[in-house]
Amino acid sequence: MGSATYAQSPFSQDSAYAHLKILAGEIGPRPMGSPSERAAMEYAVEKFRAFGLDEAYIMPIREASTAGLQGGVNTNSGIAVGVLKGKTDRVIVIGGHIDSASPEIPGANDDGSGSACVIELARVLKLRNNESTVVFALFGGEEQGLVGSKYFVKYFDRMDDVDLMLQIDMTNGSEWLLPLTEAGDVSTPEWLVRAAYEEFDALGYTGLSYPTHFYTFMHLVPGGGIGSDHQPFLERGIPAIDFTSDVTDPIHTPQDNLENFIASGLKRSGDLVYNLFVRFDAGTPEERTGSYYLIQHGSLLLFFPTIVLWIFLFIALSLSVVALLEIRKRRVPEEPKRKIPGLKLFLLAMIIQTCVWTSENLVGLISGRRFPWVADPDGYFILGLLAGIFGIWVSMLVGRKLDVSTVAYRYALRSSIFLLVFILLLSLVSVKLAFYPATALALLALTFLVRQRFVRLVLWLLSGHFMFRLIFSEGFYLFARTTSQLSAEGTAPLFLHIFYILFFSLWSFPFLLAFAAIWWDSPSDMQWLSAFGRPAGGIATGVAVIAFAFYLSTRQAYSDLWKQTVTVRQTISSGASQGLVTVTSPDYLDGAVISVDGRDTTLQGRITSARLAEFDPGKYEWIKTERTVETRKDSTTTFSIGLRISSRTRPYTLSVTYAGGRGAPQNVVTPLLWSQGPNSMTFRWYSFPDTSLYIPVSFSVTGSDTVREYIEAVFLEQPVSVQVRKDHSSVLRRNVLEKTTILSHEK
Repeated sequence: MGSATYAQSPFSQDSAYAHLKILAGEIGPRPMGSPSERAAMEYAVEKFRAFGLDEAYIMPIREASTAGLQGGVNTNSGIAVGVLKGKTDRVIVIGGHIDSASPEIPGANDDGSGSACVIELARVLKLRNNESTVVFALFGGEEQGLVGSKYFVKYFDRMDDVDLMLQIDMTNGSEWLLPLTEAGDVSTPEWLVRAAYEEFDALGYTGLSYPTHFYTFMHLVPGGGIGSDHQPFLERGIPAIDFTSDVTDPIHTPQDNLENFIASGLKRSGDLVYNLFVRFDAGTPEERTGSYYLIQHGSLLLFFPTIVLWIFLFIALSLSVVALLEIRKRRVPEEPKRKIPGLKLFLLAMIIQTCVWTSENLVGLISGRRFPWVADPDGYFILGLLAGIFGIWVSMLVGRKLDVSTVAYRYALRSSIFLLVFILLLSLVSVKLAFYPATALALLALTFLVRQRFVRLVLWLLSGHFMFRLIFSEGFYLFARTTSQLSAEGTAPLFLHIFYILFFSLWSFPFLLAFAAIWWDSPSDMQWLSAFGRPAGGIATGVAVIAFAFYLSTRQAYSDLWKQTVTVRQTISSGASQGLVTVTSPDYLDGAVISVDGRDTTLQGRITSARLAEFDPGKYEWIKTERTVETRKDSTTTFSIGLRISSRTRPYTLSVTYAGGRGAPQNVVTPLLWSQGPNSMTFRWYSFPDTSLYIPVSFSVTGSDTVREYIEAVFLEQPVSVQVRKDHSSVLRRNVLEKTTILSHEK
């Protein structure tokens, strides 16, 4: 099937942007189940009807199993569906997700833009005489674990007719457009990936880029870490692909707004999906899914079948055996034989990694920031390199006192064993992951076999490059900035630093062992490095680290695009005489001016939280509860409860937990979705449920005549007026109400 016969499509950027302004501007943030998500779906359905589609409706979703909300939740989400009938019953689904990540995030890019494209595609495809029936689907709940698309694939009544799925998730006009092709062990079929690149080139666009290492790394993250609504289709065996703009854009932040959105991306993604639809309107090849390792080099796409990776693993292991046998022949007996040579070198690896991972803290110490790199992290790779070189100098000084082994074979053997362990462990997850240590093993084997000094060093450097390229992948900044939002409370930051040092010490250890093998295999070739171990080498690198750290400390930690998050939390607990106002942030609050009921407080010092005020919780009756309780006692105690919760405004989230007795509640009867804990059961709602809820439930507990009813309601509205003034910061507001009631069996 050839390329489309025209380059440009009738897709209108202006029309799509008009939809985006309504979705992300007028309607605004659209978390799953919220009235704003519902308003966005209703807007889409209204447009589908106005365009003359044959069907337009909302598929309701009342229950959801979520990835990030502690199990199942009750919700009021759904899917906006528009059906444009073609000459045949064969279906092509064009999708986007209509929800955004939280109440503070407008979701202009992620994924108001994709939804706007889908709505505009409904208009322009209505103008064609299509062979296929087109189903336009705007999924709710994508941000909570692909809730809408999973529901659609399970319950849409024409799934057996679906032949192709095209997803648009983020269309910002930034440099890169990424084709998402992974879904666990299956991938987008090769023909669909090639077609996407061919149509993209035919349109005259640039920037379609396949992030090989990033997608491979995602296999390590539970649930895939990053994905979109094409995945449930691939898992069902339906050809599917998603197009996503640069993941290093400020998604999942309040800065994902219209002001930071580049509208040209709407046209780019809209044209591409339109042309792919035209190309496959009459049918698709037989191959439904693929399994390959894809490398893009410029415009060249290299697809390596999975079996090729397994063969390469075997070749790498064989080559390693040959290299070890060869270097073993050259070994010289060691008298006396040194003990634990590997453990001694691991100490040196930890010294090097400690220098690397604390170099950021040096900048933070100077600048007064925990995360001084958020706005501009590029320079910290240079700082880490300089700090690593200084760590090598320190490790050389320490190494002279450790009486290490001088037998190259002992280090080469341990290096190969470590990489073999990595290969075995990662292959249990994915052979694509195991490919990286296998590549390192093969290159180190060549390093041991080759005798030329320069070639040896090049091969050794390349072996480490492949392993670290997996970690420092195309999406590294996304993960780094995510960690900058972690709580600074307690010992968590310290343990995170220790984890980084230990992990990267283990990750780099095979290469330090290999370098020791090279050193002792031909000491005369490495005399140049001995000169670095003199005091002048440490002084030079130490000065370079400090000077560069001072330079980085002069740069802004945050910007208009990347802001510091400050959370104002107000808490009201049952039985407490006072409510509490606290302000927290992952980074230091030094210099923040907090106004509580008009009284200013300037926070000073390297603090990440502050208790600012107490207030009378009785001034505002946030929630009321009424309940009926019936109990029955035999070998267990059975509680039959009818709980009504009413609130003055919609809560953002709500949970009701019943706990008591030994073990989890038994014989649970309720029409609502609930989650089981070790000795509890919990009802959860997300997000913005109705102001009046009724919970009927019956359950039995053993070993107790009482149960504890714990209600937690989180509101965005707050009883105390709190204003925050701090440069380059965004403020989140939460009002948490906690109410505990003891329910007893009446004897």
